[in-house]
Amino acid sequence: MLLSLLQLPDACRVEHKIPKKNIAEHARHSSSAARLLQQAVESIHLLGHITPNNSNIAAHQDAELEYLELMLISVRLKEPLPAAGQLKQLHQLLHQSIAYPLLLELRNERGAQWSLAEKTINQASPEHEQLVVQELVVTDWQSEQPNELQKEFQHSLRFDQLDHASLKTLYLSLLGCFVRYLTAHSLQQTTLADAAARYDQDLEQQHAKLRKIQQLQQHIKTLQTQRDSCSQFNEKVAINLELQRLTRELKELS
Repeated sequence: MLLSLLQLPDACRVEHKIPKKNIAEHARHSSSAARLLQQAVESIHLLGHITPNNSNIAAHQDAELEYLELMLISVRLKEPLPAAGQLKQLHQLLHQSIAYPLLLELRNERGAQWSLAEKTINQASPEHEQLVVQELVVTDWQSEQPNELQKEFQHSLRFDQLDHASLKTLYLSLLGCFVRYLTAHSLQQTTLADAAARYDQDLEQQHAKLRKIQQLQQHIKTLQTQRDSCSQFNEKVAINLELQRLTRELKELS
């Protein structure tokens, strides 16, 4: 699904199966992660491999970051579809296990979920053999029949529309597409065009706004659960007042 949306040049396309045991080795200190990999994953394939040699896009390396090559990996899931928390664990595990910037797809017959991860060089390893995941950015489930917002997001991922100045800018332009979409999705907007005027900030500012929105929404959800299970009138009043404050704050962001 994602490979067809990206429209990668033929030179950047590959078809290489990655044995699950290779990923499981990185989860050897976590029996639950290794068990989830075996129970939930049917197969893992490398579908895209973008390098300076096959794309004519320059690598980027500095004291903290390495963008020497980018990979597109697709994970075929078993049925039934894992729970949301398990899907996130799988995203985390794959990104931690592969020491390159990665565009990851978890998919089944009905759709897919995609993720990127901001990674920095492991300063404790002079050989830089492993990058450290700083933050994971995961989409919602993208069905085979996307809504209008999802269609616009998916169209924005086309390879020829991304920034080709370097592999770093290429990856960050993908991240920008993810952040813009997830912000609009979190605010229940129907199209990216609805909020186009609000996205003139740089990526760091946009990402900070997305984090704030998601934190507020999670806090509101937690308080609503507490309120619904609360039997003390005064406590319910206090929770409702806090909910009103958080809702106003969220409305201002939207």
